Amino acid sequence: MVNDKEKIIQDLIEIVKKTVRSNKVNRDSSTKNLAQWDSLAYMAIISEVELLYDLPVTQDNIEKFDSIQSIADLIKDK
Repeated sequence: MVNDKEKIIQDLIEIVKKTVRSNKVNRDSSTKNLAQWDSLAYMAIISEVELLYDLPVTQDNIEKFDSIQSIADLIKDK
């Protein structure tokens, strides 16, 4: 498993950029500050993260898929 949080963050930025089709994505992006990160994008991002990091989405962690930082923390803690 990837242990480098900075690499994880960079991967997540690329996933979110591709998904929401915006170059304004950065390490602080979230559903609160990126309008394009809507419910459809949310599901696509979850799907990409599940595939790339083999991270199961559970009832306990699904709410934490709302920002680059919180997703990175989930992956790092896996």
